[in-house]
Amino acid sequence: RNSRIKLMEESRIRENLRSRDIDLLEYAMQGANQGDPCDYVAASPKPKFEVLHRANGRKLISGREFMKLYADGPSLSQLSNGMPKIIHQTWWSRKVSEKNLFYSSSWLRCMPDWVHVVWDDDEARALYKGFRPDLLEMFDSYPEPVQRSDVFRYLVLQTYGGLYVDMDYECVKDISGPEGIGGNATVYMSAAPNPLVDGDAQNTLMASVPGDPFWSHVLWTLGGRCGRMAEPELLIRILVFLGACSTAYQMRPFLGWTGISVLWTTGPQMVSEAYKTYDPDKKQNVRLLPVDQFNGQADRGAKDGAMLQLEETFPCAPKAIHRNSAGWTSNTPFPWTGEHRVFGVRIPHRLVAILIIEVIVVLGLCWRWCLYFKLSEEQEKERKAN
Repeated sequence: RNSRIKLMEESRIRENLRSRDIDLLEYAMQGANQGDPCDYVAASPKPKFEVLHRANGRKLISGREFMKLYADGPSLSQLSNGMPKIIHQTWWSRKVSEKNLFYSSSWLRCMPDWVHVVWDDDEARALYKGFRPDLLEMFDSYPEPVQRSDVFRYLVLQTYGGLYVDMDYECVKDISGPEGIGGNATVYMSAAPNPLVDGDAQNTLMASVPGDPFWSHVLWTLGGRCGRMAEPELLIRILVFLGACSTAYQMRPFLGWTGISVLWTTGPQMVSEAYKTYDPDKKQNVRLLPVDQFNGQADRGAKDGAMLQLEETFPCAPKAIHRNSAGWTSNTPFPWTGEHRVFGVRIPHRLVAILIIEVIVVLGLCWRWCLYFKLSEEQEKERKAN
């Protein structure tokens, strides 16, 4: 009940903020951070007021406003590969932090003629309700807001196409050329800087033409085996096998770090799984953008970054930099309790304890069964002897 009240209150806040005007011009005119350790950023050209003040991307419009303006109105201009010039981002409401507004304004500096939309949580749900009502129950079943944010981005690219970027992604240079998202492919995703954590691809920067079949495969992967939820814990495996995904999602945070579940159910590991299992004949239309050009994520900022001993890190990139605030990892309902590493795989301490308890219970049941079988055998012998 308290959870429903909280959701209703958040929805009222979003509704009140939806008419809030967000103008990126002031942030964009500040230019790139000249004190940034990345030379590419400091060397970015100064923004020109005469270009930006009339640009399509000056205002961050809402998802509802976008659908109203472009559903039956003027068509969006496109790249030569058919990709519409629209940038999608998502946040819980239009109450966006100053830091993220600065990052968002970098896309205005780089690609000023692109329409820029920030979808809030209610608008993301409305997208599923309107275009994939068959998946709305799955959307609502996710316990973590970041999971709903993940699945939103796949449907918005399938429905409208364009470019999706996380709020903490900073544009350094226009990426819409043939060496970026304007080439011959129909889907683009940033390659993952840390394959041990994310797999082959990240879902932080993605671009697509509308209606590309790859996103149907991604949504199919989402629904299969609870998003390919890989768990060593017996109870979760049983729930996944039975298709009780909602219960499995709710149980997973109690067993350890929520991030593991997010990565595999809706995040980069799930997208990487979809990429690996995609039709080989169509896979040539999906391109992974090189990390050293389009991601620039220095994974040393992650909790386990130092332990992974990556051969390469990419703190800077000449096209776009993922600042990797990873704010969603602090929203877990239980504190992080430490981990063991078994054959390079991290296993949370709480999960280790539960696994030990389960093994003891299973051994106890086996002992009881063996004892019962032995007693039954002795009783049968006595019956025959009598």
